[in-house]
Amino acid sequence: MHCGTENEPSAELERWYEFTPSGLDDISARIVEKEGTNQLNITWTISADGSITGLSATKLCISTQGHPTCIRCDYTKPFESQTRHGDQKWQFYYVGFPVKENTIYHIDGHNLPPGNPNEDIPSKYVQLSSPGCADDTMKYSKACIEKGSLWDPNVTVCKMDSEIEVNFTASALSPTYKILICDSEFRECSDHPVIFHAKNDTRISEKIPVNTPSSKDYIEVNPSFPRCGNDCRRHSKYELKCPEAVKTYPIGMYACILAAVCVTVSVIAAVVYVKKRHGTVRMWPFSYPAIQQRPVKILVIYPPDVCIHHTVLGFAEFLREHCQSDVVVDVWHKRRIAEIGPVQWLAIQKELADKVIFLSPSPPRPACESACKRSVEGHNENSECMFTLAYNLFCSDWKNQSSLHKYVVVSLSDALSIKALPSALTICPKYFLMKDFDSFLRELYLSQNSSCGKGRKSKDSYCLL
Repeated sequence: MHCGTENEPSAELERWYEFTPSGLDDISARIVEKEGTNQLNITWTISADGSITGLSATKLCISTQGHPTCIRCDYTKPFESQTRHGDQKWQFYYVGFPVKENTIYHIDGHNLPPGNPNEDIPSKYVQLSSPGCADDTMKYSKACIEKGSLWDPNVTVCKMDSEIEVNFTASALSPTYKILICDSEFRECSDHPVIFHAKNDTRISEKIPVNTPSSKDYIEVNPSFPRCGNDCRRHSKYELKCPEAVKTYPIGMYACILAAVCVTVSVIAAVVYVKKRHGTVRMWPFSYPAIQQRPVKILVIYPPDVCIHHTVLGFAEFLREHCQSDVVVDVWHKRRIAEIGPVQWLAIQKELADKVIFLSPSPPRPACESACKRSVEGHNENSECMFTLAYNLFCSDWKNQSSLHKYVVVSLSDALSIKALPSALTICPKYFLMKDFDSFLRELYLSQNSSCGKGRKSKDSYCLL
């Protein structure tokens, strides 16, 4: 079966037929998710009678409030029997019409060739109403994510003597917010704008001066997501929670603590000096920062034909063990992906990740070719789906220069492997790991709050090799 758009009248309407097929036996529709978008899945059943031999195509027309959009599905060969194997009626489906939230879809289907002039054209009709972005079916689509369907602000409020402190989690998709504070009867309200550009989900704390804070019972946080602007879903649920008071100590105790610190530093300096003077130590662990910063969170995306065990997991283990990075690969999270679905999992990891690395395919070496072949055959379908979902879900970021730094392409072999990737990825920074090792590590760590140290130029400064 081959389907395509046909909004004009069908050519069969201009001809006379001695025999025409019966109408559809049944038609139904439901919403499915495909490549990050919600689409209509229209299923129809062919009547099991002799007229099936004259059936050449089925036409589906979908309308909302304006002119319908029609899809014509031509059957590639004539029907030789009234039913399929097992005496089952012939059944077909079409997926490809995008679905918007809170919309009523009118779907009409009829067979071709239709009835002759002055004859009825038998058809089947079904109506489908799509839910809003709060529904689990819709909330993980790209359109709903850009309306804040996955945003959880987790608002907490602390009422003080002359001000109210409002804390909430910002979204990287919403640069501006408005905090509305009112009394219980809405007689006195005030707006407080907040402008904040966050790479990942970040807590925002705003202290707002008000009169009689105890009387202000209604507090609302209004975001501004790209698809809904100033008409996004508002969040008025909050938890009353004040930060714990900072403990204070007598001045004498501070003096004791300071003296103890000075003594400790002096002892350490003396030990280092003596050991270096006598040549007993060449390398001292204090060359690294004493306080380890937050590890970089890296999401690794790979194409289906890559060797999962020798290439992907080897690369991930290197980043995790030697660079102290928090690496995320789908094969390590199979259970979580099965629970919430791949699109939601990717959306969450995209928000949390500091870097997203797209691995380019690399030819397997003879030593591991057979093992790679077995792993690819067992993993190809899932990885292809995950790579395609990630590519379609993340590509909108590549139009924004401020978000482009988050994505890099890494080749573990030569320049030829880069050409095998989708063309849209060419806008991202590219590294051939064997010759661009220093540049890759500098991009990975110095552009973020690296956990392996800042400002040093050698390889050992970035990773513990």
